[in-house]
Amino acid sequence: MISKIPAEPKATEKSVRLSTLSGIFYPKNEPELKELLSALFASTVTSVSDPYGILVPHAGYIYSGQTAACGYAKISPAFAGTFVLIGPSHTGVDTSTSDMIWETPIGNVLPDLDFIEALSSSVPVDNDLISIKENSLEVQIPFIRYRFPKAKIVPILMGDQSPRGAERVAQAVLSAAKTTGIRPIIIASGDGSHYVQAKIAEQNDLTVLAAIRNLDTSAFYDALSRLRPSMCGFGCIAAMAEICASFGAKEARVILYQTSGDVTGDLTEVVGYAAMEVV
Repeated sequence: MISKIPAEPKATEKSVRLSTLSGIFYPKNEPELKELLSALFASTVTSVSDPYGILVPHAGYIYSGQTAACGYAKISPAFAGTFVLIGPSHTGVDTSTSDMIWETPIGNVLPDLDFIEALSSSVPVDNDLISIKENSLEVQIPFIRYRFPKAKIVPILMGDQSPRGAERVAQAVLSAAKTTGIRPIIIASGDGSHYVQAKIAEQNDLTVLAAIRNLDTSAFYDALSRLRPSMCGFGCIAAMAEICASFGAKEARVILYQTSGDVTGDLTEVVGYAAMEVV
């Protein structure tokens, strides 16, 4: 007897993390969102390199969508494995994960429950916390659904961005990878300098990111301490570097840097956006 394929869970069910930023950070209308994502990927001039991880920004798509697409375009659209998505908590809550399905206007994204279970001994599941309005994770989900419709995710909302916090997340992910036999692709979600002149943002952001080129997190945090750029998600970048280095990566390369001023024309107060690949 042929088993009936279960219907995709509805967004009203408790197990689904509802979209909170559609219509704000990205289009709420399905055709409009698909059209925008198609255009963003079509505008990227890059090639697939199958990186161990990427850094992508998390602002509204009008500002950082092209940069984000450039990062995701480095990964083959045939990828159907697991993404570990590490995003900073803008409210500084405790680091946590979630086993919910994620809603987007173009379809749901499933969690990797085996990996999340293996991770949960070090990074606890807190669906209430993950359900709050937090752009660092949510804005990545439509990109994943659109380009990698068969992929699953392990979302990590990272509170402590310190070296110790990055080490904790890195070791938890590496332990879960060993337990499950799954080698995920790591996505670090982070924005560059906030509300400074474009020249200052670019100089500081690229200097700090250059310090992580050899996946040396000590040099990275030293540069952060010296320059003190108003970046968010730097702990996520450090965690990604540590994880990918353990997987065999050798370097992190900036593939595109832009600022909000490239869209608005106002270069006096910008936010910086970078896409990086870890190979």
